[in-house]
Amino acid sequence: MTCDGYQAYHGLNDSIIVTGFFTHARRRFDAALTALKKDFTKEQLKETVAYQAMTRIGILYKVEELIKDKTAEERYQERQKQSRPVVDALFEWLHSMEDSVDRSSLIGDAILYTLNQENYLRRYLDDGHLSIDNNSAERAIKNFAVGRRNWLFAKSIRGADASAVVYSIAETALLNGLKPYVYLSYVLDELRKMGPFPKPDDLNRLLPWSDELLEEFRTKKKK
Repeated sequence: MTCDGYQAYHGLNDSIIVTGFFTHARRRFDAALTALKKDFTKEQLKETVAYQAMTRIGILYKVEELIKDKTAEERYQERQKQSRPVVDALFEWLHSMEDSVDRSSLIGDAILYTLNQENYLRRYLDDGHLSIDNNSAERAIKNFAVGRRNWLFAKSIRGADASAVVYSIAETALLNGLKPYVYLSYVLDELRKMGPFPKPDDLNRLLPWSDELLEEFRTKKKK
């Protein structure tokens, strides 16, 4: 599970491997850098810890951009060659400031947060299937995070479960290049025809990634 530093995640069952979220570390350094902009010139900003930390993290994201279309094994190999040395140098550098940093400052918060999450932030290096962050998941739920201001609360647990299922299906449809309304209308009509105990094979052909779906459901060609 790729997540931020919320402590509750780290108390989950041992069968769940928690990995860190480099974007959250970067945001803290960005906040520290933003606070300095009114008093520093561009050249002075480049000498700050915040700027240099963001530059180092930016290198890691550049590597991820270059290897995004590779297989998991290829991503693993490239991360060992390109990313691991950068990560090692980043944490060695941050550790050198650990005892001297002002813990109440923005840069102190950024450094100590990143060091506190070191074990989790490093884990994406160990498996090519893992991501450096969970930005894709955050983008996927953004519509609902914004929309909840309108619908606020589910009136029951069953209602919340049903909403979660519908939202998940809708977002998965979008990720697979489908028109959500047209696709869901089709699925609901097909489920009605199947009756109360549909066969697994019949359900499989309705899934958003099924090759049996009509082209008219698609907003773009399936890759």
